Amino acid sequence: MNQLEDFSDLEKSLNLINLVNEFHGSMEKNIKIISQYSEIIDKLLAKIRLNFLLKEKEKFLKELEITEEYEKYSDISAISDLLEKLNKSMSDNKKRLKYLEEDYFQRKNQIDQLNNAINNYKQQIQNLTKKKKEFFSQINRITREMSGNSNKEREEQQIIPEIDESLTNAQKIKAFQKKAKETQRDINNLNQKVEETNLKFKDFNPLYEAYKNDYEKLKDIISTDNKKIRELELELKTKFLNKNNSLHDYNEFNLKSVRSIEEVKNDIKKINNEIETISVPNSKSDLQDPEDLSKIIEKLKVFNNNLKKNQNKIKIRKNEKEVIQIFDSFQKLEALMDDLETFINRFLSQINLKSQFRILLSEDNINFFIQIRFTRNMKEKIIFDELTTPEKIFFIIVCNISIGLQVKNHNIVFSNLFIPSVYNKAGSIFRTIRKILPLFDTEEYLSKFNLIFIFSNLEMKKEIKNVKTVTIQENG
Repeated sequence: MNQLEDFSDLEKSLNLINLVNEFHGSMEKNIKIISQYSEIIDKLLAKIRLNFLLKEKEKFLKELEITEEYEKYSDISAISDLLEKLNKSMSDNKKRLKYLEEDYFQRKNQIDQLNNAINNYKQQIQNLTKKKKEFFSQINRITREMSGNSNKEREEQQIIPEIDESLTNAQKIKAFQKKAKETQRDINNLNQKVEETNLKFKDFNPLYEAYKNDYEKLKDIISTDNKKIRELELELKTKFLNKNNSLHDYNEFNLKSVRSIEEVKNDIKKINNEIETISVPNSKSDLQDPEDLSKIIEKLKVFNNNLKKNQNKIKIRKNEKEVIQIFDSFQKLEALMDDLETFINRFLSQINLKSQFRILLSEDNINFFIQIRFTRNMKEKIIFDELTTPEKIFFIIVCNISIGLQVKNHNIVFSNLFIPSVYNKAGSIFRTIRKILPLFDTEEYLSKFNLIFIFSNLEMKKEIKNVKTVTIQENG
């Protein structure tokens, strides 16, 4: 138990209520401001979306007019049908190409890895062959020296492999022969790897070539179709505009393919439905002049001005030191409650009860109150009203005594006058005293305190052990 020594500044803990209320009020104002801002932004986004939809609708209406004109001319219709087939074919081929690409590049990577491995082995063989020749050159040089026939100028230009110069000529020749033999063994191993890798290459290559041919062929088909589509689009636009002088405004219309009238009308219907859902919550003027954002901009200006004016109301302006003092004080209060709970539970354990104190804030955020819950026999959760009368009296008495222990009064006074008359039950009061007194003898900390009981109009039928009684009679 961590007993609280200093009870000063506890009243500051009550300022936490004001801090909470101030914070709550500021939060409500902030939420309101955010809601207002969100509403303005929603309207702005709705305007932007409405503008986009109206432009899309205008585009589809032009497309509908062109589509209706297409159906009047058989030659234009034939080109349009061919365009549609080519576009579909190109779309299908692009999908096939996408699926083929993964397999093709997987096989290509395998072939590239095999080629790289073969080239690497061949490069190593070339380097080792050169090294082996150098070993034999050294053997020949030493042999010439031994026979007295040497060319010093030429010898100085030779690259001499590292070897112990302290060896005799015969030992040097033997060492070079050994190195040449080891090098030849390495060359043989590499040649074996080249053969094995070539076999793998021959196994993989036919499938790779098949994928490569399919891939390149499909790319060529797509390229050819794409070129033909551009040519047909130009021809289609030229024929169409030549027959419809009134539609020259649509010269820039993108003629990828001409859709059916039904498809275009369905797109227009979808846009009309979305425009209706956007327009319903807003004013009708939005439809009349959707590009006019002046009202929303004005609302944003008003909002910004109000925000600047009400900054003091939406910000919690508290001195940091003051806030720390408030929380420190509240922590002291919590520690005080914890200590009181510990003292009380020392006594309540004698009747198989345990209390739990909680500091709560009232629903109106005006007052703190202490909620006390009890556990009977370590499992049954109850409140004060559910205690038996003897249990209630026991709790009231030990609570009074525990407060005295907490403030470290050497002489702790308790009287039945301290408690409501409904709990002035002599039997329960004296039984409580008999239960708790032994603790003051057995526990070192409690033995430091004296208990003084003052009873009024209560008859003690049986004396309490280790309690000195003094009877005071009122003079008539």
